[in-house]
Amino acid sequence: MNTVIRSLMASLLAVMLAGCAGDPVKIASVTDVSKIDRTQGRRITAEAGGFQLLLVIPINVNSRQRRAYEELLQEAAGDEIADVKVTEQWAYGFVGTTYWTVMEATAYPRKHEVRPR
Repeated sequence: MNTVIRSLMASLLAVMLAGCAGDPVKIASVTDVSKIDRTQGRRITAEAGGFQLLLVIPINVNSRQRRAYEELLQEAAGDEIADVKVTEQWAYGFVGTTYWTVMEATAYPRKHEVRPR
């Protein structure tokens, strides 16, 4: 009986820890600065949030960085992204906590290549 309880406790702990894993996000960097127009940079922002119900049940919490970065890429519309700033915010609610990831960046258009005639 003691081994059954230990197995159940270990399984429960494993399930709880698995819920704490977030999606890794690799933020791309500008590889060749000479190919972007640094005079035409524009600020773009994106945000994504989630809720931790009763401080135990994560609802869209672990994927918020990935979702914010995907939204940032959409805002860039194919332009190169640089100077990325990531801000995390949270606030208590009545039955849990809200978490927000805000990403700000500068989007630079690519220079148009002039082809010789």
